[in-house]
Amino acid sequence: MSEKKYFDHIDFEQEAVEIVRDPELINLFYTEGYWAVLAVLREQPLTVKEITKTTNELIVKKVSQKINESIENWEVPTDKDKLKDLLKKIDFPEDEREIILNKSKLSEDDILEIKNLAREFKLSKEMKSDKTIYRYIKDLTEKGLVIPAGRRIIAKQTATEAIYSRKAKIFLLREHADDTWKCEGCLTTLGKVAQMISLSTKKPAPSVESLVKLMSSIDTFHEDEQIRLFEQYEEKVKEIIKDCTFKETDHLLSTFRTVYLLMNHEEFIEELKDCCE
Repeated sequence: MSEKKYFDHIDFEQEAVEIVRDPELINLFYTEGYWAVLAVLREQPLTVKEITKTTNELIVKKVSQKINESIENWEVPTDKDKLKDLLKKIDFPEDEREIILNKSKLSEDDILEIKNLAREFKLSKEMKSDKTIYRYIKDLTEKGLVIPAGRRIIAKQTATEAIYSRKAKIFLLREHADDTWKCEGCLTTLGKVAQMISLSTKKPAPSVESLVKLMSSIDTFHEDEQIRLFEQYEEKVKEIIKDCTFKETDHLLSTFRTVYLLMNHEEFIEELKDCCE
């Protein structure tokens, strides 16, 4: 095992939980690039290079399946001019470009190679540079969501690297639950949930509108209770989760939400009736 050649000097104490109410800040958690930086900083402070590497890994994981599916269904153009433009766009090797263009018919291997290069090209367009990631970090720092956490000191080097961290381990977003569940993707999901409920109960599927109302009520209930807990018992909550990783904290809060929901199921009797009619 190689010896570690650096150590991190951390000079801050991360908050356990921060409640975010500002719509502008909440929007950053759903904005391309920014959400990824906030996600990769969940577990520990990192340098810009580490944030860039991990962010790109996260982006690849998120978009690669979608890209693969779109490329798989591609119809590679047979028109020479359109094919020429495509090959140039995806950086098909120049010495092989003319060979492909001079063929009367593309083989399956030719089409596969073109699709593979197109897949790599599309993924590379999603990748972020250190410069771009640093801009995201700068913006998030100015907004108070990310903070400089200290310096990385490397053996036998005088220069050090800045380390950055999320200001809080958990950001509790105070959103408008109604708006959240009325997005196009949510409505599609709830429509499928309705079908599964119908299969399970052997009854007609509940309306999407009734499920929107139910889920909005549940989200609002959880937000109100979590905010009450974090505001009233801030120090005790910090003590409970101080040694937890983000994954453990997330699991803790998820389990609490489930148990607390069951303990207070009577709060949603009317919404549930609407779903069962």
